[in-house]
Amino acid sequence: MSDSKFSVKIVDNVFVKMFSLDNIGDSTQGHAHYFDHITLLATGAVTMKHDNGVGEFTAPHLIVTPKGIAHEFIATHPNTTLCCIHAIRDGDGVDDVAPQDITQKEANELMSKFPLI
Repeated sequence: MSDSKFSVKIVDNVFVKMFSLDNIGDSTQGHAHYFDHITLLATGAVTMKHDNGVGEFTAPHLIVTPKGIAHEFIATHPNTTLCCIHAIRDGDGVDDVAPQDITQKEANELMSKFPLI
């Protein structure tokens, strides 16, 4: 199984990481987040392995993952594209959303404060 290719953008306090899973069996690295987040399954299909079991999803689909739930996506269709989307936080609480005018440098510093679990 090969890992995905990805790109990251931060705009107006919104973090988006796009994963390209070109082949059936390609996967994202298993991980969890400190905050709830949403994944847009834009194209293709995936199996999502997570702490609570397994899910099967076909695009287009929005997948909500609660904080602290370890998860991994495995392509079940070629040319699958996923986007992990969430606000950038400036504190430990769920309402601590960083300001929209945050700079790329400030965003990177905050993101390093809350690494993947």
